[in-house]
Amino acid sequence: MVVESDTKIAERILQGIHLPPCPAVLMAVMKEVRSPNADPGRIANLIREDAGLSAPMLKLANSPYFGLRNKVSTVQQAVTVLGLKNAVNLLTNVALRANVVPNLPGMDKFWDRSGMVAMAASIIARDVPGLSSEDAYTIGLFHDCGIPVLMQKYPDYPKNVEGLLVNGGNRCIAENACYSTTHAVVGNLLARSWLLPANMCKAILWHHDTSIYASISDLDSIEVCNWVSIIRAADSLVDTHLNLRNDSWLKWEPFVLKHLQISRQEFDEMRSDVITALRGGE
Repeated sequence: MVVESDTKIAERILQGIHLPPCPAVLMAVMKEVRSPNADPGRIANLIREDAGLSAPMLKLANSPYFGLRNKVSTVQQAVTVLGLKNAVNLLTNVALRANVVPNLPGMDKFWDRSGMVAMAASIIARDVPGLSSEDAYTIGLFHDCGIPVLMQKYPDYPKNVEGLLVNGGNRCIAENACYSTTHAVVGNLLARSWLLPANMCKAILWHHDTSIYASISDLDSIEVCNWVSIIRAADSLVDTHLNLRNDSWLKWEPFVLKHLQISRQEFDEMRSDVITALRGGE
């Protein structure tokens, strides 16, 4: 299992690269949403203060993925129609695109896939008792965010790492061999700096490590395994939708289905629901 001390190694290795901080607007919105007296009007006002985030957020809210019957034209409408948590998720999606290595070639494709995984994760979570579909969207969006940070630090990343994965393999093992850290460790650092809940950050750190299922001892470890399972299942379904190879699912499938208490037939039904939803966004 990846250990917490690995993040200290990553911090040393990444000296000289700037981990983008959480935008002030998003920070203020998250604080307001977590307040027991959260005010939708105040949240809408906070979002409107940053046109660079609010305009793309409205565009995303009106995309086919969210299937709104009537298009929204204001932030207030988006917050009212989508709900507070969904509105924050959309804002987070836009903020990640705008702040995490935005000028790196290929980032539009990367974030489009991350958005698909986020949507798939939210759909899967609806059928798993005790899981929030809104939170599942967030972790689906963040889980691979360490990849573009590594690509910025190491321009040879695509050649070195992707080359090792041509015939299958573990991305984290390839990354560690090349750079002595992994996107899971870096993603954990970024998620923590953007104030994601602790168990989500741990899930991002361990989402390539099946040994977590042997370490379940309390409610926190159960929740971490819940999120890791959601990530792995969503990744698999999105790769099916995109006709991409996913050799790792064969290893992960028995752990994920057993932990989430889902049969293969139920998972096949989820696959159909997810792919239908994703095709709606094409």
